[in-house]
Order: sequence, then structure tokens, then C-alpha cells
Amino acid sequence: MLECRDLVEHQILWKPKIGSSLFWFDNWTGLGSLYFVTPPDFFYDEAIHNVYDIVNDGNWDMEKINDFLPEDLAKHILENVASPIKHNVLDKPIWNLETKGNFSVKTAWDYIRRMRDTDISYKNMWIKGLSFKISFFMWKLLKGRLHLDDAIRRMGYFMPSRCWCCANLEEESVAHVFF
Repeated sequence: MLECRDLVEHQILWKPKIGSSLFWFDNWTGLGSLYFVTPPDFFYDEAIHNVYDIVNDGNWDMEKINDFLPEDLAKHILENVASPIKHNVLDKPIWNLETKGNFSVKTAWDYIRRMRDTDISYKNMWIKGLSFKISFFMWKLLKGRLHLDDAIRRMGYFMPSRCWCCANLEEESVAHVFF
């Protein structure tokens, strides 16, 4: 379990109640821990330990947030994260992989297994001696980034879709083109 901790702890969202979450290392913003979200050259003020260090009278201390964080993160926190106001209630962990927010070993195992399957795919995709064009094409196929009509529609561009290869007037999708 300890070996898997680093892989799955990013799936825990901390809902601020009293602000007991670690400011830099817990995912309390919904974006991930601030330590990993901020740019590599960013200066971390070690005087801030917990979320309640940037709260003043039950509201976000906007001056501190703007001083200690990049502008986009400060804006996200002020607009999307409720300030901690409940006294004597510790911050609540929410498990992102379960709809009710409760941790289960099954969802953690499924998450880790999916990550390992992707790692195996990447290892088989980026092979020395295999043409870069083929590896890049396979990467785009795995990520769903091929510019087929269904992917363009997901980006918000709607147009008539039809496969030019066959007589059927089906939408050009990965499944249709490759199967």
C-alpha cells in the first residue's frame, strides 16, 4: 500500500472546513497540489503551512493569495474554492475516483492498473529503431488525437461527417476507420 501511495494520493481532494490541509502539498484546489501545479522556478513561501494561514476572519486573505501564488492560481482559488469557515471540523478528504467520495481499494487498484496498461503501451510504442512517424501516429491514436470527424466534433466544430472510404455514410471515427 505504501508503494502505491504516491500514485493515488493525487486522487484525493481535500474540502476545506477549518483549513487544516497542507497548503502546498494537498489537493485542496481541485487542480492538484500547488507544489506540482506551480511553475518550476516559482518561489515557495515556507511560512505558509496550512490553508488556514491564508484565511482572515472566515474569508480568503486576497492580499496573501495574490502575493504567494501566480495570478491564474489565485484567481482560480478566489472564484472556485469556498473559504474554510467551519470551526473545529477538520478538512474532509474526498476520493475523486468514487462518485460518493469514499475510498475503496477496488477503485485505487483499477486506477493503478489503468496507469500500468498505459505504461506498457508507451513502452511498446516508443521503441528504438521504429520510425518516429509510426510512434507519433500510435501515440496520437492512443490519446484520441487523430483529426477524424469525431475528434473535431468533440472540440466543438460541427460539420457533416461521412467516411470517404466506403459506401456507408457513417461518421468518420477511430473505430470505423481502423475496424
